[in-house]
Amino acid sequence: MIALALRELRHRGRQHTSSVLVAILSSVFATMLIEMDAVLSVQSVASGFTQHGFVRALLDILGLLFFFVAVFVSCVVTANTFSIIMAGRAKHIALMRLLGASARTLRGAIVIEGVVIGFLGALAGLVIGLVVTSVSYSALIASGTFVDTPIAIFSPLLVAPVIVGVASTAGAAWFGSRALLAVSPIEATGATQEPKPESLADTPRWRRTLVIVLFAGGLGLLLLGVVIGLLTPLGLLVAAPGGALSFLGFVLGSGYFIPRLLMTAGRLTGASTPSTLATANALRYPARSSRSTVGLVIGVTLVTMFTVAGQSFLAQTGPVAAAADPAEAAGDAAFLTLTTGILAVLIGFSLVIAAIGLVNSLSLSVLQRRREIGLLRALGFTKSQVRFMILAESIQLTVVGGVTGLVLGVVYGWAGALAAIASDHHIGGFFWPTIPLWVIGAIAVGAILLAVVSSAVPARSAINVSPVRALAID
Repeated sequence: MIALALRELRHRGRQHTSSVLVAILSSVFATMLIEMDAVLSVQSVASGFTQHGFVRALLDILGLLFFFVAVFVSCVVTANTFSIIMAGRAKHIALMRLLGASARTLRGAIVIEGVVIGFLGALAGLVIGLVVTSVSYSALIASGTFVDTPIAIFSPLLVAPVIVGVASTAGAAWFGSRALLAVSPIEATGATQEPKPESLADTPRWRRTLVIVLFAGGLGLLLLGVVIGLLTPLGLLVAAPGGALSFLGFVLGSGYFIPRLLMTAGRLTGASTPSTLATANALRYPARSSRSTVGLVIGVTLVTMFTVAGQSFLAQTGPVAAAADPAEAAGDAAFLTLTTGILAVLIGFSLVIAAIGLVNSLSLSVLQRRREIGLLRALGFTKSQVRFMILAESIQLTVVGGVTGLVLGVVYGWAGALAAIASDHHIGGFFWPTIPLWVIGAIAVGAILLAVVSSAVPARSAINVSPVRALAID
């Protein structure tokens, strides 16, 4: 089992490039969130902002929330990426079965691959995150942005990104390879190049129930956390798990409704044959379509959530800071500037993770549909039509992912801001979210650019496939 895993990593390691990259980014993301919490606390003390008891409690809660967000994002993104890679290895797995390998042996070997990938990626991300934090902190002190106060770079919590990285990739490998038990060795003969169309009707009842419980129960906890947040910032500790559970329910149940949303978005690309084929593909393989879209939904949701929460926070606390005495106002301004900078870094990481996930999904989708694309070329499809079909599919994914993430991000960001600061007597309770127009504009422009860029590599791969080679039974 170990030898099989090591041989796979040695000879076919390139297939894990995206997994390693996502593991590194997730670990860097988690490391910098942990370090940013330490920076936030140290700078707030140095600037005198924590003289308010409310702010000290809020910082403690934000520390737990940042860590929680880092763990959650790492698990979801890594699991999604690894499951996509497992879907692209169906034929190779079937060949191993034909040669006598048992499903249990193959599954164990894949889990070992996940452990190795997760450990290497998480360790590299931890080092990169510490270096970036140390260099950035020194530069901000030198520029006068931060107060010259030492900070403890190393923390016991830093073991968490490594543990989470290993656990998430191992878990993703285990669950992503569960289909191995159903793979027939006869598939290795090459008679089937495409995976069988998945039917939502075949989904176990317990999974549908789990999706409903997670989504509805999570929304209930989120609402309860907002209500508690009107009285105490401790409501954030209830709202955060509620938001995560509801989002997890959304991710697990995405295969039920995302293909239908993709059909609606397909109207944006016209009624041409390539566009129609791109839309139909969403319904033929709903699990693959949902996997491709969920990665983008996660990124846009994070971007919107942090932006709406941050802008709502600044809109509500800005007037309070302006009305304070000069010394206190200076400390408040420093704290608000620091918070805005942290949100900008989080937004950047979210966008990078989303972009990698979408490119990886489309590339593997093209790989799995090589025979289909070869048949279309043989029937007269030109290279331009194939390229437009991939672009249309990318546009549909980005539109659905962008709009869905925007809606979810506004809800989660607004709920988080309410739960965190609504109980402060300066704020005065309930307030509406602050949604800057530049966020919507930036997401729209970013979605267009991402659709074009992410379709470039898969489209080049698709048009370079010879119809004869793609249709050959190998």
